[in-house]
Amino acid sequence: MKAGSRNATIVTGLLLSCSVMLGGWSQLNPGIIGGVYTGVYFLPGNTRVGYACGTGLDTASHMPTGLIVRTTDGGSTWTQQNPNTTSILRAIYFSDANTGYACGTSGTIVTTTDGGITWTPSYVGYGDQLPYVSFPSNGSTGYLGATADTARVYVTPSGGSFWYVYFIGTNQDRSTSCAMADVSSGVAFGVAGFLWGTTDGFSTGKRLDANTSANILAGAFSKADPNRAYIVGTDTTVNIGVIRYASNGSQQDTWEVVRGPMITSFSCVDYVTPETAYIGGAGGFIGATKTAREIWTTNTGVSNHINRICFPNGPDTGYAAAGPMILKTTDAGAPWVPAVAEEKSPAVVRAGIRVMSNPCRGGIPLRSDENVTVTVFDAAGRALLRQTASKGLTFLPLRGGAYFVRAGTQMAIAVVTD
Repeated sequence: MKAGSRNATIVTGLLLSCSVMLGGWSQLNPGIIGGVYTGVYFLPGNTRVGYACGTGLDTASHMPTGLIVRTTDGGSTWTQQNPNTTSILRAIYFSDANTGYACGTSGTIVTTTDGGITWTPSYVGYGDQLPYVSFPSNGSTGYLGATADTARVYVTPSGGSFWYVYFIGTNQDRSTSCAMADVSSGVAFGVAGFLWGTTDGFSTGKRLDANTSANILAGAFSKADPNRAYIVGTDTTVNIGVIRYASNGSQQDTWEVVRGPMITSFSCVDYVTPETAYIGGAGGFIGATKTAREIWTTNTGVSNHINRICFPNGPDTGYAAAGPMILKTTDAGAPWVPAVAEEKSPAVVRAGIRVMSNPCRGGIPLRSDENVTVTVFDAAGRALLRQTASKGLTFLPLRGGAYFVRAGTQMAIAVVTD
């Protein structure tokens, strides 16, 4: 492994271990014993009314059962609903305040027309696992992503009263899910870099080059620009997550590599503005893009796998399904710190201070645009020193390790070698 890769690993570990102290995410507990949350959805433009789904525990039989909870106060309190299914529910979507859909294992779909007071179960086709549901125009046309050994997508033209199955790719292609830009354009994806684009609701389509042989697990198109998209997943051969970007997602022949931090798997993405997407994955990781190809790390304070992310009203207030809990941020997950990518170790610019090299030997060389008080924290979150960095160059002698340098509310990171 190259030195840059080792340093990236050290820094990633630092970000996760320090996140409780620095976190911009709070932990919400819906209060359901045994509840595990794999999906979360808030009505667009509404940061107070939302739903989460997953699996619960039947108190009588002690067997797993489907779980849906609802909040009307931004997650302060939650009410459990009855989805009328024992299937695990993996995704949830509302086309308006009353009409909602949740889907999951065994080809299960549950539907409500009264805001979740009652849910009616139905089933599709081959009993696939269904990790995605969307009605892109909030009308009658909807899509289900399918995890299947023969790649396929389910489409309804009737608000879910019946579903067509569209087989895509070849008999050797295996799908994991899909993502839609609008009522007719989107992509389906799957195992070993399988990627299929359509502009007519999967009536026809073409194979796209994902620029990876990794398993693609999730995707999202920008809510502001339906051409721009991300797909994310995991390369099981080297146990590392992958991120790919396209500026014309449903048609772009070859997608661009985005070098993210060394996380073992990325499993969800929500593309909030043309500049900002949030990507979640293993070890409690939630990263945010500041440009299309620049990933910064937010601080969740947890080590649970991030299963789903939802930012319903811009880049500030968001929610994440994280196993036994739901996470919430009202400040975009701030503070953001640079996620040092594999084989990269750039100098870092934050709040008028610059770490002049990464890694650095024997201490941290800083250049400041003004006199500023800096505090250095170690990987356990302990404050090691606090001093004024004068305008110009300052050297902070430290032993080998990974560190946060804080100036006011802003952060920089540095790796020191002995």
